Amino acid sequence: MRITTLTLIGFIAATPLTATAKGSLWDVPQVDKGLMQIGIAHGVRKNCETIDAHKLNGISYVWNLVGHAKEAGFTMKETRAFIDDDVEKEVLRIRVVKYLKAKGLNPDKSNALCEFGKAEISKKSQVGVLLRMN
Repeated sequence: MRITTLTLIGFIAATPLTATAKGSLWDVPQVDKGLMQIGIAHGVRKNCETIDAHKLNGISYVWNLVGHAKEAGFTMKETRAFIDDDVEKEVLRIRVVKYLKAKGLNPDKSNALCEFGKAEISKKSQVGVLLRMN
């Protein structure tokens, strides 16, 4: 997920995740929901030329999620490793595609995603706040 990766790369040092009894960051509700919102925004932005990421809002939102992860006992190293993990990226991608399909959208059709993105921007939903019109 480009928006997630690009936003986090500048802020968290990359190191491998060590085994932990804490579970997964997916188990932290705010992080789970937040990553989903970022993934949806990324899917829209990636497939719609008229919509781009609202980078400052994205950076702020990611730092908020990092704070929730820290409150749940995850270190910056663990959080970074989770975000960079290819398996976790695929989990998020599958969840985003499933969400979009449940909304009646074809993730491969940019027109539908553009209309969805425009509506989210207009509603000022969390996904919409992470996006901006070009």
